Amino acid sequence: MEIITIGLDCKKASVEVREKLSFPPTRIGDALTTLTGMAFIGEAAILSTCNRVEIYALSEHTTQTDTFEQLRDFLSKFHGIDQAEFVPYLYYLNGRAAVQHLFEVASGIQSMVVGEPQILGQVRDAIEVVRKQGAAGRVFDALFRAAISTGKRARTETTISESGISVSCTAVELLGNKAGTLKGKTGLVVGGGKTALLTGQILLDAGVSTLLFANRTIEKAQKLAASLCIETTNVFGLDRLPECLALADVVISCTAAAEPVIKAAHVATALTERGQTRPLYMVDIAVPRDIEPETNQVVGANVFDIDDVKAVAEANLARRYGEVGKVREIIEEELNDFMAWLGALAIVPTITGLRARADEIRKLELSRTMRSIGPLDQHQTQLLEELTSRIVNKLLHEPTLRLKEAASTSDAGRYSEVVQYLFSLQGQGHAAN
Repeated sequence: MEIITIGLDCKKASVEVREKLSFPPTRIGDALTTLTGMAFIGEAAILSTCNRVEIYALSEHTTQTDTFEQLRDFLSKFHGIDQAEFVPYLYYLNGRAAVQHLFEVASGIQSMVVGEPQILGQVRDAIEVVRKQGAAGRVFDALFRAAISTGKRARTETTISESGISVSCTAVELLGNKAGTLKGKTGLVVGGGKTALLTGQILLDAGVSTLLFANRTIEKAQKLAASLCIETTNVFGLDRLPECLALADVVISCTAAAEPVIKAAHVATALTERGQTRPLYMVDIAVPRDIEPETNQVVGANVFDIDDVKAVAEANLARRYGEVGKVREIIEEELNDFMAWLGALAIVPTITGLRARADEIRKLELSRTMRSIGPLDQHQTQLLEELTSRIVNKLLHEPTLRLKEAASTSDAGRYSEVVQYLFSLQGQGHAAN
């Protein structure tokens, strides 16, 4: 019994390759049914996201190479593509390395953006699907519970996910740094696309008390406002920008316009209207820029562009990378605990079976000997019982110690299988299945 992983991710495989192997939610159930219906695969799970496609399998093959071949054939047949199209990009992991990989994935250190939070939810969703399909047994249920626990610890015991990850998130962080706080402030988002919606949500999460939207097409801005339960009175066309700017404390602009939509004159008018003692903080995350460069010369205006956002993002990335070492320490702790549990799952029944088999032989041979000797009194019978038991215990003492030592290593399953084979234990140690 061994945990096997086969997969590919965005570090090596292009999106064209990944999308050919991706598993839509509607097909994962069929895929899991096929996998667990294969010989030598006891449990299975699939993790399919925009950045990775991975299959986890509990293999009963004597060599992992057989399982890897079996899974490659499955991927080819299930998706109807030639192996030559994806095999060069696959990675293969087994035993401790496979478990460690899953823990690293759940912790966010295998992600394209280190520390991104979405992957933990995707791992949780993956095991829920597996459970519903009946593809998870005792091992995979424990494996994914341990992975989720590891991911949670990585995010609560380190700061790997605290710094802004998306451009919008980093822009809001920059505003907070410059304005001191966003709580109680009025925020303005200029734009009408997905980035504008995300930015608005992040501003609300950061504590702005009022959120305004301004866009060239007012219907789009109204849809964004409705998505965030914002009153339509907080939605404006670009022709009313000076009015919006006069109301706002912080601004993020993210249109797809070819030329600046926020002019220095707009900002000057707004600041004059409300008084320059109340500064205006603006972040332009559009390329080309939305805010006219001359705006920086307006007294009371504090303008930051995508390069300023990038500087914050790079500092955040450096901090997140600095936390990777701490995350790896957490992973190592969780990994050791899980591997010890998994090893015991294989080893304990084997030790029990070995001792039961030895005692069965002892009793059989003792009975034969006693019949040959003739009648024995109670004391003599007891002496023979104690003698044969001591011999068996001494013979099994060292093998038992070695097996217990192996329980915490990736070789536990192999030791168990060898002992089962040598002593004909008839499947002892497979209770986990």
